[in-house]
Amino acid sequence: GERLAAALEELGPSFIKLGQALSVRSDLVGDDIAEDLSALQDQLPPFAGERARAIIEEELQMPLDAVFESFDDTPVAAASIAQVHFARTVEGDDVAVKVLRPGIEDRFNRDIELFLWIARMVERTQPSLRRLRPLAVVHTFQATVVTEMDLRLEAAAASELRENTEGDPGFRVPKIDWVRTAQRVMTLERIDGIQIDE
Repeated sequence: GERLAAALEELGPSFIKLGQALSVRSDLVGDDIAEDLSALQDQLPPFAGERARAIIEEELQMPLDAVFESFDDTPVAAASIAQVHFARTVEGDDVAVKVLRPGIEDRFNRDIELFLWIARMVERTQPSLRRLRPLAVVHTFQATVVTEMDLRLEAAAASELRENTEGDPGFRVPKIDWVRTAQRVMTLERIDGIQIDE
């Protein structure tokens, strides 16, 4: 499992996502491998801040300084599909800005073609593994990641969660800044707190 996790990390974002998806499917890969895959860190080398700025301007169709008073070029987190930068809006609100990696959609589509080919080969050549339904697993994975790559959908889900938890004193969901959110950019209120997995 440790070697598999290291190999997936080396292969890049789509493979890391696949490993993360498999890490919660011990019924498919077994408890030991699932545990090793759960150690995959969602930390990748960041892409340049100036590239993030260009994506934001392209997505919001306006100059960066028209929407942000300040923008930190160094991301606070760089994950498999996106990275997050801290910024301050022109209205003076502290926000976090999530930006999709450049070219991630094309890279993901190429990787999915490979995953589908492998799944078909497994189903044809390994009858004992057909019960695991590799093609169905890849299709589910594909649908999940396609949804993740449209940040408007994530923003809508977060807004709904915020509405549903309003008034709960121990739980706070950041407010989405819809003016600064698009398909490849999501801006949300910056809050301090304890991470849910802690």
